[in-house]
Amino acid sequence: MQVSLDEALARLHELMGVARGGEAVVIVHGGSAVQLVPVPMPAGRSGTQRKAGGAAGQIWMAPDFNAPLDDFAEYER
Repeated sequence: MQVSLDEALARLHELMGVARGGEAVVIVHGGSAVQLVPVPMPAGRSGTQRKAGGAAGQIWMAPDFNAPLDDFAEYER
C-alpha cells in the first residue's frame, strides 16, 4: 500500500493496524519515501508505562556512596 504524507497523517491509526497485520505501508512525500513497519515490544513490556519505584528494595547502596573519594582530595577546596 502506498499513501501520500497528507493521507498518512489523516489515517495514521488505521495504517498502523495495516502494518501490524503484515502489509507493507509506504509513505511518499516529495522525492522520498519511508516504510511503516511493526516493531516488536521488548521482552517483559506489554505496552504499559513503567512505574516509579518498581525496583524498591532490590537495590542497595553503601551509606558512604556519595562521600568524596580520597583520590580527589587534592582537587577539593
